[in-house]
Amino acid sequence: MNRTHTGRLLALALLVSCASAGADVYRWTDAQGRTHYGDRPPAEGAEKIVEPPPPSDLSPEEANAKLDAIRAQREAAAEERAKAKEEQAKTDAERKQRARECASAQRQLDSMRSAQRIRDAEGNWYTGEQRLDKQRELEKAIRKHCGGQ
Repeated sequence: MNRTHTGRLLALALLVSCASAGADVYRWTDAQGRTHYGDRPPAEGAEKIVEPPPPSDLSPEEANAKLDAIRAQREAAAEERAKAKEEQAKTDAERKQRARECASAQRQLDSMRSAQRIRDAEGNWYTGEQRLDKQRELEKAIRKHCGGQ
């Protein structure tokens, strides 16, 4: 078990023990004469049991040290969650960028295939070989950005 899980279990145990220490306990006897205990009384006939919480076996220093450890684990877990969220955002941004590049390469390839003649960025007409090279370049970009589509 890693430290995060251990810290969460410890925090949960402390919360449960604190909640149960402050909870009311009721005792009642049913129609068959059986005694029941619970945190909620039945409609009638329950007796509230008042018991002091059990004494802690920790010194104040030990209790504070445990609380400090729990706080540190919470902070570490919060940092891990923030880092994971940041990494997910980065992954999502990269995925969107790949999708844009994929769509752009597909549009360019479709234009390249459908047009009779194509000009380059400087306005010069592509030769047949240049056009084939550009198509191969776009197909490679599509494989890279579109996952082989």
